[in-house]
Amino acid sequence: MRCRLFGLVFVCCLLTTALAGQCAKDHRTNKKAGILVNDLSIDGPTTLTSDELAGITGSFTGSCFDEDSEEVVGERLRMLFQNWGYFAVEVKNVHLKASDPLGIPKPVVVEAEVSEGPRYKFGEIAFANSHAFTTERLRQEFPIKTGDWFSRDKVATGLEGLSKLYGSEGFLDYVGIPETHPASNGTISLTTSIDEGPQYRLDKIQFLAKRELDLKLRMQWKLDAGAVYNTSYIQEFIESNRDLLPQGFDRGQVELVRDCPAALVQVRLVIDTAEAAASPAPKDVPCEKKHDKPDASQ
Repeated sequence: MRCRLFGLVFVCCLLTTALAGQCAKDHRTNKKAGILVNDLSIDGPTTLTSDELAGITGSFTGSCFDEDSEEVVGERLRMLFQNWGYFAVEVKNVHLKASDPLGIPKPVVVEAEVSEGPRYKFGEIAFANSHAFTTERLRQEFPIKTGDWFSRDKVATGLEGLSKLYGSEGFLDYVGIPETHPASNGTISLTTSIDEGPQYRLDKIQFLAKRELDLKLRMQWKLDAGAVYNTSYIQEFIESNRDLLPQGFDRGQVELVRDCPAALVQVRLVIDTAEAAASPAPKDVPCEKKHDKPDASQ
């Protein structure tokens, strides 16, 4: 990759990706159309080092998007700057210029005006209203240390980790609301307000399949009725029983029926549509009063 500086305009190219016509990161809804970013022209930054610029452009070029998606492209570019600590970056006047209008995907040059703003380091993390886990355990889900440059992706990884952690202990209604707090000392702290909800236990498991297959699958199921439900167990079960399940069976064919007041969940694996039609799923039973969303300002 070569990066050239002309005044305040940076031009970076990743020729190998563009020539190969590959989508290093594919954000398209239609895989037979869209655009491929092979050049990037950024007007405005004043403090970026060549390494920072190379990191941003290297992550951006080779990406594919739907056509007429200047807003989406601009938002993705903003996220990349935030991954390098430029939390308050402003990206505007994004334009896409096609170099080959007949290409599939269509190679384009992205031009944008960027004001990067100050660069922030990561501060402290706080968790409000958490009871099931210690602060130390929750902090382990975030792959970023205090004093590191702020990274939006690493914060997002941590938030996803919290959801999986709570799900592994039966908190199916878990909600976490993050709020960032930029400070004048150049740091950003994070507060995540948590609503855990009830801890669900397994009520019963149903395999909607012919009797012979039902019995075989039931013998392989290891999560007992009454046990704390683990959201990751379903995928583990599917992967370990591929030889028994129909080809292409996935989590989209698994139904969860919740009884919130009783904190119980039924699991139904829909394998045979005829069996499913004969045994329609019961409806969820909500709690009388829904859990209020936590107030992130507290």
